[in-house]
Amino acid sequence: MTSAAPVYDVDFYSDAFVANPWPHYAAMRGLGPVVFLPQHGNYALTRHAEVTAALRDHATFISGKGVAADTKGNELARGNSAASDGERHSAIRSATTPPLLPRALETIRSQVNAAAAELIDRLVGLRRFDAMQELAPHLPLTIVRDMVGLPDFGRDNMLRWANATFDLLGVQNRRGKAAVEVFLEQRRFAQSQIRPEVLKPGSWTRRLLDLVEQGLLDPELAPVAMRDYLNPSLDTTISATGQLIYQLGINPDQWALLRERPELVRNAANEAVRMASPVRSFARHTSRDVDVAGIRIPEGARVMMLFASANRDHLVFERPDTFDITRHPRHHLGFGRGIHMCVGQHLAQMEMIALLEAMIPRIAGIEVGDPVVAMNNTIYGFASLPTTFVPLARTDLPTHKANVG
Repeated sequence: MTSAAPVYDVDFYSDAFVANPWPHYAAMRGLGPVVFLPQHGNYALTRHAEVTAALRDHATFISGKGVAADTKGNELARGNSAASDGERHSAIRSATTPPLLPRALETIRSQVNAAAAELIDRLVGLRRFDAMQELAPHLPLTIVRDMVGLPDFGRDNMLRWANATFDLLGVQNRRGKAAVEVFLEQRRFAQSQIRPEVLKPGSWTRRLLDLVEQGLLDPELAPVAMRDYLNPSLDTTISATGQLIYQLGINPDQWALLRERPELVRNAANEAVRMASPVRSFARHTSRDVDVAGIRIPEGARVMMLFASANRDHLVFERPDTFDITRHPRHHLGFGRGIHMCVGQHLAQMEMIALLEAMIPRIAGIEVGDPVVAMNNTIYGFASLPTTFVPLARTDLPTHKANVG
């Protein structure tokens, strides 16, 4: 027997919601695993089990009509791997995934580690800094941006384009409307300015054009595939890294534990992703009438996957609002699930682990001030985070070394 979804009458994309979403997520979970958001005309899945099942059922909860929360955003932004199904999705993922697999990333591990060590040495010297300006963006805007391999105009605008794309994937509020022209600028750049001679040899984007020349990738898909490198490689990792520093700062016991047990660096990185849930929600559309936990969702409905809410579900996570680096690292949905699982997750983890490994032998304590939340329709992250690194005295240096593989 099915029933109507309980209603949660709130603007999911308002400044107030974005700035402090956690009480709203708890209230929605309290209503049930499915709620209806009348201000957006969307259903939303709030709990871990139902979000996971929907992400794995890609035949029912389809992505090809777009993953934005309104019609306008979907009209503009669909077609990349996140917002496609079937053969198109497979073709794009097959083209973009190989450089981001763990074995391929081993070729840049030493470069990432060296950059992280140099950064942490500099920040220890500063002692006081803004983590969202000096720390969190450093590896994405140096190592990763270089690997993408765009010419100067593209390099200089990657973060701006990514911010706009994630605003567009919400609704057409003030932020969403302002993002349209920036998004179209990125699209024009990818379609008209990308040529083999302007891309860095051996880069990820140059590789896509090589696949086109070899007949292994449809030319129409190359600009779309490039967007998969331009957009998700920056904001999400920056958000999670900021959350990592914040949580270690307000939980000194966890930093002390990590220094005692450096083998937990991967757990710590994943726990930060869970706590931050950088992507608050992506939508799906139902291909048929479907029953979810006794709630009937009709065919053609837009359904928001509330990753951030699911990652605080007490039915799955004991003390879900507590940062715990001993938690199982793979239960969270911060990287998604199913065929649309984040292709850049291994790179994000590598960057965060490199920072932690550089911090452990250099930093005794982390102090943070009050963060300021960045206003974005889709990405939850900080705009600023006052941070102080308390350096280790020479006599405090550990004698052990992290061994994380």
